[in-house]
Amino acid sequence: MGVGDSGSLHHTCWVVNDLESVARSLADSLSIQWGVWTISPDDCTVHGEAAPYSFRLAVAQVGDSNFELIEPLEGHSVYVEHLATRGEGFHHTCLIYSTHEAMRAARDELADQGRVMIQSGALGDAGEFYYFHMPENDSALELLYLTELPPPEMTIG
Repeated sequence: MGVGDSGSLHHTCWVVNDLESVARSLADSLSIQWGVWTISPDDCTVHGEAAPYSFRLAVAQVGDSNFELIEPLEGHSVYVEHLATRGEGFHHTCLIYSTHEAMRAARDELADQGRVMIQSGALGDAGEFYYFHMPENDSALELLYLTELPPPEMTIG
């Protein structure tokens, strides 16, 4: 992605079946604390088609970046697909952008390169996200613009 804001590494993510169990285990092993949220994005797409979905996510800050866990809840999503085809494990790396415009420019640049957007979701005033398949490492890259998350529903660790 050539010109402008190239984003900053925000997190690496693992998709799991039981978010609370995995977060507890990693909190104990790594001495980290997880914030947990339930997300039901607006204007969701999966493989270019409107597809409502929801998920729980847990985020733990580690240095200047974060670990993320995602557990799919309702609907069809790339998280559900990942669990069905690969089981639990690494899913994506996320780049966060300081402005909506910078994130959308990065999205457009990836699309212009012919990369395939596999999922998206709008978070109202809180932001939006896009996932692209990255064949070089057969994983996903998330582009994220986020204003601020509300306080977590719960903490683990």
